[in-house]
Amino acid sequence: MRKGSHHSEETRRRMSEAHKGEKHPFYGKPRSLETRRRISKTEKGKFVSVETRKKMSKAKKGKKHPLYGKPRSVETRKKISESNKGKHAKHRPYSVETWRKMVEKRRISIRIKNK
Repeated sequence: MRKGSHHSEETRRRMSEAHKGEKHPFYGKPRSLETRRRISKTEKGKFVSVETRKKMSKAKKGKKHPLYGKPRSVETRKKISESNKGKHAKHRPYSVETWRKMVEKRRISIRIKNK
């Protein structure tokens, strides 16, 4: 270990290149089920701070988002719509039509009170 001294930027870049892709010792080797379970067990229960979550969110907004500027196909939008149907039912106990009727009734009652 090199205590007190640091690798130069050029050396660090060369070391990085020497271990990328197929040159990496673990390249192409799948992890065993036991290894994946151990990793999963150690990662469970870990929480990211609010500050870190904000940084992560900011890092993927706008032009930095991987899907930025790429429109979704009609087929993809239908798949997303189908998968989301019923997911928010506990937050929306009424159908959209029923909710609209209730909102309209409230608007009418507010108008009558304000007259």
